[in-house]
Amino acid sequence: MQLVVDTNVLVSFFRENPVRFIIVNSDILGIALFTPEYAINELKNNEFDVLKYSKLNSKQFNKALSELSNFVKVISKESFKQFESQAKQLIHNKDVPIFALALKLNCAIWSNEPGFKNQPSVKIFNTEDLRKLLNL
Repeated sequence: MQLVVDTNVLVSFFRENPVRFIIVNSDILGIALFTPEYAINELKNNEFDVLKYSKLNSKQFNKALSELSNFVKVISKESFKQFESQAKQLIHNKDVPIFALALKLNCAIWSNEPGFKNQPSVKIFNTEDLRKLLNL
């Protein structure tokens, strides 16, 4: 199974919880995870909030951010930009890269954003859906 991972899910990687377990064990669970470069930049731009949420310090955050790339393949915008206009018809601008990448890969999105399910074109799994699917 391939999944595009939304930023709101990636934030949870920075502390111990079921999301981190799924990401770290994605190979064993048979999941290939992808995210647009935009999501990593969003994490960096919101480092203060992630530190507050995770209780990590800046050094630990940077180490975890680097570790994240071992589990989630980061895709540059150039490789999916041809799907952006189609994605804009499905979702508001901030999340267009997530949908464009999912359209390119023809796969589902892992997001805890409830509004993502309000479109018919891309399958959306929230963390609870994924845990049930994986029997976790």
